[in-house]
Amino acid sequence: MTEKEKRFTLWYDEMDGGDFPFVGKKNANLGEMIKAGIPVSPGYAITIYANDKFLVDTGIKAELEKQLTELGQVTYESAKEASELAIRLIENAKVPADIEADILANYRKLCERTKTGVCPVAVRSSGAVSMPGQMETYLNIRGEKDLIDYVKKCWASAYNVEAIMYRMNKGMPFLFNIGVGIPKMVNSRVSGIIFTINPVNGDLSKISIDASCGLGEAVVSGMVTPDTYLVDKVTFDTIKTTIGSKETQCVYRENGSDIIQTEVPDEMRCVSCLTPQELKELARVGKLIENYYGKPYDIEFGIDADFHFPENIIILQVRPESVWSKKEAAPKTEQKKDAMDRMVSQLLCGVRIK
Repeated sequence: MTEKEKRFTLWYDEMDGGDFPFVGKKNANLGEMIKAGIPVSPGYAITIYANDKFLVDTGIKAELEKQLTELGQVTYESAKEASELAIRLIENAKVPADIEADILANYRKLCERTKTGVCPVAVRSSGAVSMPGQMETYLNIRGEKDLIDYVKKCWASAYNVEAIMYRMNKGMPFLFNIGVGIPKMVNSRVSGIIFTINPVNGDLSKISIDASCGLGEAVVSGMVTPDTYLVDKVTFDTIKTTIGSKETQCVYRENGSDIIQTEVPDEMRCVSCLTPQELKELARVGKLIENYYGKPYDIEFGIDADFHFPENIIILQVRPESVWSKKEAAPKTEQKKDAMDRMVSQLLCGVRIK
């Protein structure tokens, strides 16, 4: 193992996409985005090695290996029994002092860097192998004690019954160490989606942006009618603005980890939720992402109320555009034309039909 692989924590800006074997894919992708100049929420990763050392030093790994020899044929019931044991052992164990000290030292640095006092963070599972939806992410975690507790919950989520059965069906091992991401929660004044292609007609020369007040759930779920902007992809000039009704917004409950809905004040509903400079910067970042990945993308963003422009623009998630790309990729076939069809086509269109 390299020195980098033996570390318990790595900041996102210390990683790139190739580091996924020891920090997990979600974490490595964030590092890759930073290298590409794409703004993401500041944070750090707890490495897969830290998870493994925790299991070894606490004796949990030996106990689980013993359980495996007694498991016999893997069924839902036997997986459930193993799951309950693994989760109980992990959540009740004390994190070794050297690992805990490293995690908390970096949490304090994150609080200092973001100037947010007790910084609210997400605790995100990040496996080296993609297992969509099988492990947990916890939001709006605050304070050192809660952070350590939820890191253990995140490690334990690799042993959910569903995650165990998923691995067994894929021929993967029962024992499975994961990385954990600790990004600052984005305190979204405004959230939305950047489409680097006009989603209405597939025009590649335009960028479309939907935005509304508060967290992105309101826009993504279709709960509100957002403000919509159409932007020229070359000049970043706004071609068309449509102000949405924006009646409600999703916000974090104060001193809690859940999300609630509140009304948007009347004076904010009838005006643009984005400033002209924020709009132009979002279009620039959207084009940067499209150029980096080489194809149109749908991009979730937040405008963080804790930071000043342009640091307040945070990219939350990126995924390839799927509607118009599929239409472009669809094979075009047509029936062969007989002689009369060809002559009529030439008379109507003025072109040669091959």
